[in-house]
Amino acid sequence: MERSFGIEMEFKGLTMQQSLAALRNAGLKAQIEGYNHNDHADGTWKIVTDASVTGGHEVVSPILRGEAGIDEACRAAEALENAGASIDKECGLHVHFDAASFTANELRTACIRYARHESEIDAFMPKSRRGDENRFCRATAGCFLNNASFMRASSKESLARSQGSRYFKVNLQAYLRHHTIEFRQHSGTVDSGKIENWVRFLAAFLDESARVAHQGADGISLQPAQQTLVDLISRDGGMTAEALQERLHILPHSLRGTISLIRKRGVNIVSTRENGTTIYRAFTTTEAPREDALFNGVEDSVRIFYERRAARFAA
Repeated sequence: MERSFGIEMEFKGLTMQQSLAALRNAGLKAQIEGYNHNDHADGTWKIVTDASVTGGHEVVSPILRGEAGIDEACRAAEALENAGASIDKECGLHVHFDAASFTANELRTACIRYARHESEIDAFMPKSRRGDENRFCRATAGCFLNNASFMRASSKESLARSQGSRYFKVNLQAYLRHHTIEFRQHSGTVDSGKIENWVRFLAAFLDESARVAHQGADGISLQPAQQTLVDLISRDGGMTAEALQERLHILPHSLRGTISLIRKRGVNIVSTRENGTTIYRAFTTTEAPREDALFNGVEDSVRIFYERRAARFAA
């Protein structure tokens, strides 16, 4: 796991001073602060108030990176668990991933995939974190799949603004403040195993989403304008000729010519007629799109962890 990320653990059972002592005894740099959205670049863990957790508080990690970051997150969780931290339905675990290097299409694809697989993810979450049960992590279909502004957005900022609120299972508005994508669905925990598996699952999910977003031009060298066109028609459902002309500010004959050149580069662009208009979709000639399964690209140990967890909840 190579991505940069951060975690927020909400819990009860400890005073802020006790949490501070637990983290410092584990060799971590930590300090108590008032509620804020400040990022620490010096490796400091924040202990802050949280109005959504009655009688509790939250611990916020610094920016963590890769395998070393997972190890540090687990060390913090174990320290808090050993000190006596407790969890109830009010508590959540939030994970941020750096999204500065994402394209708008990669972010959109990740959100669409999460919404489509949300019922499967719900199955390995407790009832309090499924569907719209929790007002702080609501279902995502409305803000992604059924949101025309989200589907039309051409930048990461416009994608984030189209969501309208941060209180969804996937929070794109975090990009406007932190340049991250935040996952808010997981129930509260200070169990290091649960935290590690969730971080690894999400990292693999994002990697697969980026692959899906670019499956139309993997390994193929395109000019910037050509790549933009491929990005647009690689999204789910493709794009109409009229919408492409408007977005790219080109005439019909120029669009047809550009598509012809891209096809010669090796990108398989399929055109279909639907409702009186032409729709273009793209994928590589060497790799047809594979079925979009939730656990594509996820380690077997992580997949098995969640399959067993879903089975326990279903029993």
